[in-house]
Amino acid sequence: MKKIVDIKNLRKVFCKGNICVANDINLFINEGEIFTILGKSGSGKTTFLRMIAGLETPDNGEIIIDEKVVFSKKLNLQPKDRKVAVVFQNYALLPHLSIASNITFGSDASKADLEEVLEKTKLKGQENKFPHELSGGQQQRVALARAIITKPKILLLDEPLSNIDTELRAHLRVELKEMIKSFGITALFITHDKEDAFYLSDRIAIMHGGDILQVGTAKDIYHHPADLYCANFLGKMTKISKNNYIRPEHINICQNGKYDAVIKSIVFYGSFYEIIIETQKKEELLVHSFNDDFEINQNIKYDFNGEILSF
Repeated sequence: MKKIVDIKNLRKVFCKGNICVANDINLFINEGEIFTILGKSGSGKTTFLRMIAGLETPDNGEIIIDEKVVFSKKLNLQPKDRKVAVVFQNYALLPHLSIASNITFGSDASKADLEEVLEKTKLKGQENKFPHELSGGQQQRVALARAIITKPKILLLDEPLSNIDTELRAHLRVELKEMIKSFGITALFITHDKEDAFYLSDRIAIMHGGDILQVGTAKDIYHHPADLYCANFLGKMTKISKNNYIRPEHINICQNGKYDAVIKSIVFYGSFYEIIIETQKKEELLVHSFNDDFEINQNIKYDFNGEILSF
């Protein structure tokens, strides 16, 4: 499979050497893939995107896009020469221009190109309107259309869903993935949100303190985290012995369980209950359950029904 982006030993340090936001990063992005950098605020993920786009200059390393070196010790191509397009958090639409003019702004796209993009982004019939006349979802599509119409080798998305309420976010997440896949474009998605990353991505890289800790599919990194930080970042866990942990969905409250415990608390989250049980050793375990019949102080039996994570 062809590598559209190849990153080699990329390094960037801020504040006189005190803060490393890219610590000798090595990774690649395959053609047609949605690749996500997942990390907390301050992990270095946005700086990483900006270095690929040419908006931030690395201290060392190489950036290769479509088999062409765009950054090295001897070379630093301008953003316009890198065949990349960026969709920012706030979409950066121009309020005084029509939708059609926003989409073609700064490009040499033909009328046929515009028609194709309008059709695929479901904006046909909206081209003469202005940004304030569109919904949040439609504005996102305009920003995406403007990026895609330039026919970039990679689309860079800097947390485009971060400032949207939960209900609309879920809807836009579906639309965003459908549109990216319909164009067959390669995309780098930056986010701090695990759900966005899991839904959108073909592969995910977990970033922390300028380091890439793990790369893999959502299923791989969730069930086989590289270390304790990755495991905790991706979901809740309970420590069951010195170096062993288990996720709450892998503890089963059942009549024929091997172990005895008492229910100490129950919290209802709509689709499931989060339950804390106290074992005979006076240790607390976190359990997820769909059962409506449990009560606080109830004596129960439990068992483990999934993998134990060891670090």
